Formats: sequence, structure tokens, C-alpha cells
Amino acid sequence: MSDSKPQIQNKNGRRWAVLLPALVVPLAASFFYFVVYPGTAFGNAFYVVAKLNLLLWPILATLWILREPMVDKSLPRRHKASLIQGTLFGIAVTALLVFLVKATPLGAVVGDNVVRISERIVGLGVADYYLQFALFISFFHAALEEFYWRWFVFGNARRLMPAWGAITLAAVGFSSHHIVVLSQFFPLGWAVFLGACVGVGGAVWSFIYHRTNSMWGPWVSHMIIDLAIMWVGWEVLQAAGL
Repeated sequence: MSDSKPQIQNKNGRRWAVLLPALVVPLAASFFYFVVYPGTAFGNAFYVVAKLNLLLWPILATLWILREPMVDKSLPRRHKASLIQGTLFGIAVTALLVFLVKATPLGAVVGDNVVRISERIVGLGVADYYLQFALFISFFHAALEEFYWRWFVFGNARRLMPAWGAITLAAVGFSSHHIVVLSQFFPLGWAVFLGACVGVGGAVWSFIYHRTNSMWGPWVSHMIIDLAIMWVGWEVLQAAGL
């Protein structure tokens, strides 16, 4: 028993060592590819590297630093409940997004920033194959973000603190880099508001994952909402004549 406490402290220290960079790196990277070097070859290449980090860091940190299996078979998984909850949340948020764009001042904000938003999309080099990009973001990138922010960040945070604290921490990290990205499309006030909405969505996905121990619901929910956001981007490109 005398050796167990130092071992636990050492494991917690390593868990913090992999968790803190996971919270900070996406935020720092977003400044490089969307603020400092937007629309450049370097910025776009940095964007690709940042997305690869979403896949590679959780794997390397789990297997080499934490020395834990990627799949914890000791916990039961409620895939059906996860899918139902995630799908319902995704549909509800999509309906809310359509309402906000069509019937609230957000629609006017999008309309006033058509040139700004379309220039950012063109700068990413995806305007000519927007449909393929939208499908990539909605399916594959959504899965990457759920793997990173829910499975890895929240999953490790809940071993260090109560579940509500882990949900909040993961949501803040998830929201922060989205605020940076959104600030390049919208005025800062709207970027903060929309980024906070992203954080709320992330908190709900963490809660679903925590209750069901299944990533299916958060991923499907994330996919549905990203498809709706990509639809808004398509509307903007059409309005800009691209």
C-alpha cells in the first residue's frame, strides 16, 4: 500500500503532461494557419499538420507515455442510447441553426460578411471542390475531433477531476480554437458567441460519451451539425458568385 500513492501521483503527473498540450496546441495552431499565415501555402500546410495532430497525439500519448490500451474493455458501452441521444441533439441544433440564419440577426451578419467568408474559403484552396471538402469535414474531421476532444481530452480529464470539471475543461479547450477560427469569418463579438455555442455542443457530446461510453452518438451528432454548417458555407459561396 505504501507504494501505491507515489505510483498514482506519477500516473496523474503523466496524464497532466499529455492533457495540457492537448488543450493548448490546437489553439496555438489556429493562430498560425488562420491569423498569421491565412491563405498561404505555409498556412495551409500547417493546417494539415494540425489536423494530423488530432490523430497522432492521442495515440502516441496513450500508448507510449501513459502506457495504456487504446480500448478499455472493462467499461460497458451503450451504443444505441448514444446514437439516439446524439442524433436527437444533432437534429435539434441543425433546426436551431436554420432558424438563426433565416429569422434572426445572425442571418444579416452572415450576409454582411459574404465577401470575408468566401475569401477565407478560397484562401483554404477548397472553393473549387467544396462538396468534397464539406463531406471530409462533416464525416472524417468530425470523427477526428470527437476522438481527440471527447475520447482523449475529456477521457483523461475525468480521471483527474469530477465529471463536470472534465466536461467544462474539454469544452473550453474545444471552444477556444474555434473562436480564433470564427473571428476570421465574423466580427469578434459574434465569433465569441458562436464559439461559446460550439463549447456548449462539446459539453453535451462529452456528457453523452460519459453516460454511454460510446463515441457513436457524439460523432453522428457532430456530423449532422457540420453538414448544416457546410450548407451555410455553400450558401455564402453562391451569394458571392463562386
